Amino acid sequence: SKNYIVKCSSCHDDYANGVVGPSLLHKSVDEIANKIKAYRNLSEVNVLMKYLVSQMDDAEIESLAQEIVNLNNEIAKVKNNE
Repeated sequence: SKNYIVKCSSCHDDYANGVVGPSLLHKSVDEIANKIKAYRNLSEVNVLMKYLVSQMDDAEIESLAQEIVNLNNEIAKVKNNE
């Protein structure tokens, strides 16, 4: 999605497998959303994430987390068909 590409792909790669940031593969919606919320609420410190997510509300965070999980599922399907 455009949202993932703009906010996440430069550090997590187009396939969520991590480059600068950690891999997002094999993570649940709750794991991803809770981590993003922790960065937004400053209970976890990451300078890059702080600025990227500071203006996101819970609905946007949960939507983005679901997009990432959907991407992971699509990648898994492709890999299993190889």
